[in-house]
Amino acid sequence: MTAQDKILHVANKLGLTSLKDMQGSTGAVYDVDTDLSGQIFASATRHQNPSITNLTQNEFEVNEALLIENIAFYVLDQETDEVSNFQVQYGSDAIITYDLKIGNKVVMKNTPVFAVGSPFTFANTGTTVATVPNIGAVNTVLPRHQTFMEGAGILIPPQVQFSIDYRIFNMVTGAIIAATSAKSIGCYLFGTRVLLNFNTSI
Repeated sequence: MTAQDKILHVANKLGLTSLKDMQGSTGAVYDVDTDLSGQIFASATRHQNPSITNLTQNEFEVNEALLIENIAFYVLDQETDEVSNFQVQYGSDAIITYDLKIGNKVVMKNTPVFAVGSPFTFANTGTTVATVPNIGAVNTVLPRHQTFMEGAGILIPPQVQFSIDYRIFNMVTGAIIAATSAKSIGCYLFGTRVLLNFNTSI
């Protein structure tokens, strides 16, 4: 089943018959927890700023939807607007666990995202480069602060609110790590998006 098939299947269940006439394309939405509340996307309407979010609300319009294929986390320094990866700011012992909520349902619960691992996320920069004897400069640490859902995407349907609740822990000690304005957590939802464009390409 393709991404388009999944979107159309959910649309038919919801009675959105005109969705088949829309155009599908790659899309992404992002937001930053500027309030340090542990929630992302929930307060997107309060800070409509391209450096922070590309949303005006945490729900899509009629006949607009997103099939999530990748969830990626990053860090934004609110004072300098610099974006960096999770590992650089929180260390290799850090882990994010998050819940993805769509409507009043939790569709992903306590999903872990580790500061270290592979592959390197598309949204961030800052690999650790070290000199290894007899090898030279190599990328020894590739942050994997993302969740891939290839072939099993989750659909955010039109006019349904969505948000992410997250927590940051130290994997070694189990202690909760508090976010600060210099280490604000942001998130991308990346995948196939249906747009308000009357074509029949989907």
